[in-house]
Amino acid sequence: MLMLLLHLFCRKEVNGLYETSPLINGVPLMYYIGLFGDACVPIYCFASGYGLFLSIKNAQGEILKKNVKRILKLLINYWIILVLFVSLGFFVGDTQVYPGSLTKFLLNFFVISSSYNGAWWFMQTYIILVILSPVLTKIINKYNSYFIIFISGIIYLFAYIQRIKHTINFGDNSVISMIINSIVLVGTSQLPYIVGSIFAKERIYSKIFNAFSRLTLKNYICLAIILLLLLFHSFYESMIIAPITGITFICVFILIDKKVLINKIFKFFGDHSTNIWLTHMFFYLTIFPKMTFEPYFPILIFCWLLIMCLISSFIIHLIYKPIIHYIDNKINNVHYIKKDVI
Repeated sequence: MLMLLLHLFCRKEVNGLYETSPLINGVPLMYYIGLFGDACVPIYCFASGYGLFLSIKNAQGEILKKNVKRILKLLINYWIILVLFVSLGFFVGDTQVYPGSLTKFLLNFFVISSSYNGAWWFMQTYIILVILSPVLTKIINKYNSYFIIFISGIIYLFAYIQRIKHTINFGDNSVISMIINSIVLVGTSQLPYIVGSIFAKERIYSKIFNAFSRLTLKNYICLAIILLLLLFHSFYESMIIAPITGITFICVFILIDKKVLINKIFKFFGDHSTNIWLTHMFFYLTIFPKMTFEPYFPILIFCWLLIMCLISSFIIHLIYKPIIHYIDNKINNVHYIKKDVI
């Protein structure tokens, strides 16, 4: 949801796409709400670092096999979307873009390029982080947490500067440029991932939870912190602070007591979140932008985009779930055969 807000509304030049009022010093309020959405990637990396650290720590061997299975399932989901939306783009008449050349299709297929959909850049970054996760977990377990965060922060700073400023020019060599771009994107994503792993190692969230659970006005304090984060980012607009706002937001948001119905709603969107991430840009930017912004009012645009992504997700699940069910059965059968042999 934060990603949708970021991509839809983090723009000061609206060019008549949607209603801009209310304005703050001539800037749409929705811009600042959209700007806060840059917390989406740090939140995902933080949660991934937290979860993978515990998964590897508690694993009884076969870490590599589990990571390969994790990546394969994500890639199958991605490939289904790739084929569906490239075909859709072709049939609506944008044949120069979809599929374009065979090279373009293959680069996207193997997650080397994200030319079909800019939001796909994180696919490659996430896969690299998953591959590196056993090594990163060993380092985090071995060394002092403060030292690791310091080194990770330095890497993040240099990677961010290179990503935004392009201070080092590598010429016209496209292969080198792609490699450097991949390194830079991992460099800007590893900090929240590392912090998430350290949170799991040091049980930091448990300490935060215990401290806040004794507060009588916990929910109001948490909401006040989120509002302060939004105000802070509105005054300091640089996305360099996204890991700070993202990690703080998700920790505080989880602390808020929610009714069962609210948790079920978030669970529902969580089940479709990967597909929302991988499809939403086709609607608002590339294939159906006019249809996406047709409702004109920001809240309606946001809901409309979410509905279109959800409809797509249900269709994708109809294809994805039988494939994953088949793969899981095959893997389980092989496992049982091996046990019988042993």
